[in-house]
Amino acid sequence: MTHNIYINKNQWLSDVLKEIPTNTIFNKTLTGCGATTLEINAARNSIIIEPNVPVIIGKKVQHPQILAVYEGITKDDIKAYLAGEYDGYRKIITTPEGFAKKVMPAMHETDTNVYNDYFLLFDECEKTIQDIGYRGDIYLPIEDFFKFKGKAMVSATPIMPSDPRFRKFDMIRLKPTYAYMKKLRVYITNNTVMVLRRVIGLCEEHNKKACIFFNSTDATLKIIHTLKLEGKSKVFCSEKSMKKLKKEGYKEVSDKLTDLADVNFFTSRFYSAVDISINEKPVVIVLTDVYNAPYSTIDPSTEVYQAVGRFRNGVHRIYHITNWNVHITSRPRDAVFHELNSLELAYRSVEDVMHRADPIGKAAIQKSLNEMEYSRFLTTSGARNYQMWDNAWEDEKIKGYYKNEASIKNAYKDVPFVIEFKVSTLPVTDEDRLRFSKERLLSTSSLWRGAMTLLDNIGKANIDKDSTFIIDELGEEFRVMIEAHAILGSECIKRLGYDRRKIEAALGNIRENRLLTSDEMQKAVYGKYSEGDMVSVAEITQFMKNLINEKGIFYKHRIDRTLIQLYFEITDKRDCAARYYVLGKKKFEF
Repeated sequence: MTHNIYINKNQWLSDVLKEIPTNTIFNKTLTGCGATTLEINAARNSIIIEPNVPVIIGKKVQHPQILAVYEGITKDDIKAYLAGEYDGYRKIITTPEGFAKKVMPAMHETDTNVYNDYFLLFDECEKTIQDIGYRGDIYLPIEDFFKFKGKAMVSATPIMPSDPRFRKFDMIRLKPTYAYMKKLRVYITNNTVMVLRRVIGLCEEHNKKACIFFNSTDATLKIIHTLKLEGKSKVFCSEKSMKKLKKEGYKEVSDKLTDLADVNFFTSRFYSAVDISINEKPVVIVLTDVYNAPYSTIDPSTEVYQAVGRFRNGVHRIYHITNWNVHITSRPRDAVFHELNSLELAYRSVEDVMHRADPIGKAAIQKSLNEMEYSRFLTTSGARNYQMWDNAWEDEKIKGYYKNEASIKNAYKDVPFVIEFKVSTLPVTDEDRLRFSKERLLSTSSLWRGAMTLLDNIGKANIDKDSTFIIDELGEEFRVMIEAHAILGSECIKRLGYDRRKIEAALGNIRENRLLTSDEMQKAVYGKYSEGDMVSVAEITQFMKNLINEKGIFYKHRIDRTLIQLYFEITDKRDCAARYYVLGKKKFEF
């Protein structure tokens, strides 16, 4: 059953609700409306589960009286808190992993009647579905959740679980009585880095901080180097990723919220529940690159809204910059669940055989069971892990959003924003960047062939031809490709078989000729010789040798008629043993 609770502008949740009712999934609709604070102040003992450590640290700062359980807080610390004198209700806030491995063992060891005496609140409950694929222990509280007399799940963007035990739960929806939806511009582009560059440029023009939510530290570091953001950017990520970035030489990185830089990157660790309190209103950018950072795909109906909701003092503008890939495949929900049902049936059949086997047979069959694909879809007790089932469908659903422009737009159909779509198609694409990174490891000729096609396309397009940026995007070796394309042309390079040695030799000759025929050289040669002169080969050869040395030109070739022909048409003439050149028409008009 669904119940609506109405809230007016400038009201907190505590103004319209005394406490969160038990056996409910509470859709609070608004981020930052005070749901966690409501439970902290509720007249009951509470355990509040938050998705990530930064959230817990932030809540501890706001509410010093609570026990915050994260790294460094032990089971014994919790037992001491439970045994100590305390004026009021006990409030424990923890991660899902901390709940299972620290809080519940402490409760049991102190004989606390936790299931009756404590209310269990699971905040940002969609994370149990979205994150379980790479964070298996996040589901562990669900094992105990249904044992609590008082319990609820809460989120501004809940996902309805398939677990049949939730069918007995009521849905409560907080409904604002005012227009609360913010404007969001969705950039659908084939070059996310170029569009990001432009948006960051707008931030600089308007003196606004850029806060970029992008779930890939490797790709983030590449962007920082490409856009030359060193010295004016920070990365906020997990401790593991922080150590990795520091090892690679990037020092402006933290696993905790600190002062913001001009440009800030946040991984998924900071997408939900965290309060980012700054006096100014930043520009929020959610970035998705399906080619170079596959894990950066997001669910518009949950993660975009959650990211924007981190900023308690509001935001200046909101962007989602994303590309697409027509080769992405995704399956419908029925197909996903049909496959899982089949895998489960196979698993249970083998399991049944194991139960009837002798001890030696049981051990062998158990080993086989552990290696079966379906084993990861089970809880620690061997029951169906509904969160993993839901996650499998969620992954497929989100993949399907990024097949094409139409599917991206459809993903935003029911999202609580005022949406503006903008399509930006550029000659250099994210796919090009990925392909070039792979081709660097393969044939050089393949790399050159692709580069010439790309540069031909850029030449045909009427866009900002920033060669420096192209070099930054695709790598330093692209510099010589740009030069070769400009000087030799793609057809000449093709005739040279895309052979880098031959191409560079041809470029070297042209560069050499440009030095040899500079204005200074023309002045010296035409000051010495004129059309119609007959000059001995020895004389003009020595003159050119001395002149080249005087001008400091590195010339590795033999000085012969090829060099003289840069300036004059020449005819050979012999007089006895001596050789002469008759100088004809000038090649330049100095």
